[in-house]
Amino acid sequence: MSDRLILLFIFYLPLNILMKKSKTSIETASNAKAEQPVAAVVTKATPKKPGPAKKLPKTSPAAAPQSVAATPEMTMPERVGLTAGNIWHYLADNGAASVAKLVRELPEEEKIIQRSIGWLAQEGKITLDIIDRVETIALIG
Repeated sequence: MSDRLILLFIFYLPLNILMKKSKTSIETASNAKAEQPVAAVVTKATPKKPGPAKKLPKTSPAAAPQSVAATPEMTMPERVGLTAGNIWHYLADNGAASVAKLVRELPEEEKIIQRSIGWLAQEGKITLDIIDRVETIALIG
């Protein structure tokens, strides 16, 4: 009986290993075919015809700066710093303004604008005055 088990074990083990190797080689071959890039197919692209020239809208020189939130890869301190720069340029061009006006005029979220105002105040770049319950911000100097 033990001789039969030994013979069975001797024949079963190599057969099992061969079966597993053949399955994995077949699977990898089918996976390799399935994972071929789509760009391998060569196609001819027809050139686009140039369309009519687009007219760019005229912007006034005191237009609001571009939104800092347009690039989501930026960290919070970067957004706050760039918005602080936008606020500084806005105040330099337009003079003193209320916080509510800055929130309306600048294309950034209110919480980022508030943080940027705090940044400018900490750096000593702006003054904050409350006149008739309206917070007014102005550049120093």
